[in-house]
Amino acid sequence: MIVISKKETGQNTKVQQQKQKRISGVIKDAAGEPIIGANVVEKGTTNGTVTDMDGKFTLDVQDKGVLQVSYIGYLTQELSVSGKSSFNVIMVDDSQNLSEVVVVGYGTQKKVNLTGAVSTVKSEMLENRTTSNPVNMLTGQIAGVTIVQNTGQPGADAGNLRVRGIGTLGNAEAMVVIDGVESSMANVDPNDIESISVLKDAAASSIYGVRAANGVILITTKRGAVGKPVVSYNGYIGWQAACRLPNYLDSYNYATLLNEAYRNDGSNAPFQDTDLEKIRLGNDPDHFANSNQVNALLSESGLFHNHHLSVIGGNEGIRYSLTAGFHKKDGLIPNVSYNRFNIRSNVDAKINNRLDVALNISASRDDRMAPATSTVNDPDTDMYYIMYHAFRETPVTPIQFSNGNYGLFLNEHNSVAEARNSGVSHVYNNNFQGNASFVYKIMDGLNLRGNAAATYYLKDTHVFQKKMNFYTADSEDPIKSSRSQVKNIDKKSLELNLQAYLDYDKTFGKHGVKALLGYSQIHNEYRLLSALRKDLPTNNMIGEINAGDVTTQETEGTSVAYALRSVFGRVNYDFDSRYLFEANVRYDGSSRFPKNNRFGVFPSFSVGWRLSEESFFNADWVDNLKVRASWGQLGNQEIDDYSFYNTYAFGYDYSFGNALYSGISINDVMANTAITWEKTNQTDIGIDADFWGGKLSFTGDFFIKNTNAILLKLPIPDIVGVDAPMQNAGKVRNTGVELAFTHRNQVNDFKYSTSFNFSYIHNEITDLSGGDTPGRSVGDPVDNIYGYVCDGIFKSQEEIDNSPKQVWGAQPGDLKYRDLDGNQTVDQNDRQSLGSTFPKINFGLRLNFEYKNFDLTALLQGAGMVKGIVKDEIGKAFYNGGKVTDSWLDRWTPENPDATYPRLTISSSSRNYMTSSFWAQNASYLKLRNLQIGYTLPQNILTNTGLSKLRLYCSIDNLFTITGFDGLDPEMITTKTYYPLTRNYSFGVNVSF
Repeated sequence: MIVISKKETGQNTKVQQQKQKRISGVIKDAAGEPIIGANVVEKGTTNGTVTDMDGKFTLDVQDKGVLQVSYIGYLTQELSVSGKSSFNVIMVDDSQNLSEVVVVGYGTQKKVNLTGAVSTVKSEMLENRTTSNPVNMLTGQIAGVTIVQNTGQPGADAGNLRVRGIGTLGNAEAMVVIDGVESSMANVDPNDIESISVLKDAAASSIYGVRAANGVILITTKRGAVGKPVVSYNGYIGWQAACRLPNYLDSYNYATLLNEAYRNDGSNAPFQDTDLEKIRLGNDPDHFANSNQVNALLSESGLFHNHHLSVIGGNEGIRYSLTAGFHKKDGLIPNVSYNRFNIRSNVDAKINNRLDVALNISASRDDRMAPATSTVNDPDTDMYYIMYHAFRETPVTPIQFSNGNYGLFLNEHNSVAEARNSGVSHVYNNNFQGNASFVYKIMDGLNLRGNAAATYYLKDTHVFQKKMNFYTADSEDPIKSSRSQVKNIDKKSLELNLQAYLDYDKTFGKHGVKALLGYSQIHNEYRLLSALRKDLPTNNMIGEINAGDVTTQETEGTSVAYALRSVFGRVNYDFDSRYLFEANVRYDGSSRFPKNNRFGVFPSFSVGWRLSEESFFNADWVDNLKVRASWGQLGNQEIDDYSFYNTYAFGYDYSFGNALYSGISINDVMANTAITWEKTNQTDIGIDADFWGGKLSFTGDFFIKNTNAILLKLPIPDIVGVDAPMQNAGKVRNTGVELAFTHRNQVNDFKYSTSFNFSYIHNEITDLSGGDTPGRSVGDPVDNIYGYVCDGIFKSQEEIDNSPKQVWGAQPGDLKYRDLDGNQTVDQNDRQSLGSTFPKINFGLRLNFEYKNFDLTALLQGAGMVKGIVKDEIGKAFYNGGKVTDSWLDRWTPENPDATYPRLTISSSSRNYMTSSFWAQNASYLKLRNLQIGYTLPQNILTNTGLSKLRLYCSIDNLFTITGFDGLDPEMITTKTYYPLTRNYSFGVNVSF
């Protein structure tokens, strides 16, 4: 039997039983400005849209559905559509809400419930800065974090970052974790960063155990969002200039002062009056030059440009973030440049209601190019030598003769020729990281998480040093030639990182409980291979190692393996969001220590009390007031591998008969089978407060950080014949205060915010197990300047006769040193600590202003209570045969007894050039790190263009520096490099589609 029935209409089908309707609305921020590209999704479905240029949207939804509205930087809102068809949504800034979530070790926590010292930096604080490394972008933005930039060389200009002082006498670098995997800040494009959390105290960082003694930097990259794809492009272009350079005297004044120095020594002047006249006239530059090697070397404009493209989107089932970036920066010196290409893919997928998976893939390749000179073992050293040569070469030395040939300074070097013609070195850094993770919901509140990551790193160095010829002004044949050579160095490593952990999060009435139990293991293999050949074809055209003379070849190779295995756990408890408690513990085992000392336990405990939640607290203008305290112990394993083994060294070749045999010898470093972890105990007391609806926020911390059993080498007698072993012998203490204030407000169309941070850190060595040496003793700071106390300049022989004896002798015009031990003789026993090159005070001030479509941002940063010594080739006249700055025009002479500088001398200069308080200058400074002005085009102009945002801006980095320091830069006091820091001018655009 065949039954024919009437087809039901779409309105009567089961799928359509719930009535649909069309809704519309507009989404704005607190200032009333429309939000473009906000995600509007019907909860539990893939049905969604994004707001248009005016912040408006239209969507067909179920009559009893729930609307989810979200946008990066704002809290997600859920709105019932029942009985409504029109919506006017005001988004709430996430940073102004106490429910803000902060990334911590292996998870997240509400900021209001944190009991540890954690500082965060949002992505908008890093935008549009002209550097490829995020380290420099953090300068001045976090209390307790000290960043010192030692060079402006492209690709090598990342600052040294220290968290809460210098906690050890060895490696004091902070641990960096990117999306849950240990990495380097150089491996992430700043444009890819969503947020950065800095774990500063033991309570926050002890979950990372042995690697966390120097602080932890957690970087979270941007991920996909539900809604239509959003395509964004950020780019800028600009140029550089040296921030500060010394003012060296020209040839005539140089020669005049050099003559004076020789006459002061009782010697004949090297320049006759006729020579001085020829120098003054300048009509014979081949023999009487007036050169400025520094300016000639720093002759390039330093153009740079940066491009970043991202696509972010997804639905309820899968979300994605795809990015690509390119950065190119030329140096101020010929043949100096840096370029970098990077890609990143973050994909999140919801498999079902219980299982979520994620896959993160990133890859980068950069090329740092520099001239190849002096040595091919270390391209960074080569760059140092070129700069050092330029700062030493005198103005009377010709750079290039009129016939095109290059001369030499003291028959030694020519910095400009080296930069132009010596060949180049390339350092290629290739980094690939893949990270797969999952979250499985076992039951309500209990999740199993897993993470497997592989990081492959290859550093490929290729150095091609060309042959160069040097001449005198009148020679046809070279008087000196450099030797050509090629060296290739391959360093590669593969690290596998496996993690698995359970996390529990449940609330029972007023009781909140969170727990974490995990396991991780890391295995790293490293291998080095290098090869060198010299004497390549004389045309300098072939830079391949096979072209070199086979009899000159050298090879080297080695490998190292390292492993770490850990178990860790954390418990959090809060009662009514008033009383907070957290405990962490980690059990680490490292292959860098012998079996009997391989494992260590690192615990921490912290508590918090939110007074603002108490019934007796009736101050309505206080949103949050919390006091907290913590104690914890951290470890440090950053020493060389195999320090507890007696290792062997190859390369001790020997001949037997008529043959050469490879030899091997016990290494000349003693082993120590008793070494173990460095341990840092840290106590922290802090307060967090928010007032007037988030308009004012304050955070303050006081901490004491004691590091014990520091691994170092104590002095041993030379008669032993080997280097001292590593021992757990030192102790260091860091004590400090951190303050941070943030104020934000809006008055009609004018919106502004200010953030100020300040930190004071006192650092000292508290024990060296009897291994004190002059300049590094108990009570000294770690980065100590040790020398004599200078009491001015001897003005007369009578003053010398009435002063304690200076064992090296003295003449009128010499520096006068203090007799500290009171024995009427000044000698090496009269030295003391003169200060530290590590600043005790750091501060930063960030200002943000917005008026309608205009915006202005300024970042000021400074340091205080820091000393530095001006580089010898800058501060000391004729040092090592070099030149002299215009500061020495105010030198001691019988006619100028109240001069700033001592008398000029060559033979007796060492007595005035010893390390003393005369040369240890105050290196405090204030810098305008960045000034940026932008304009966002109104939406009515962008209508029908397909663009949702178009912002134009100009930016200047390092606009000015206020300091009394006479050197290149007050930051460049702990490094040998002479490459100046740069002032960067740029113009850029931010576009979204």
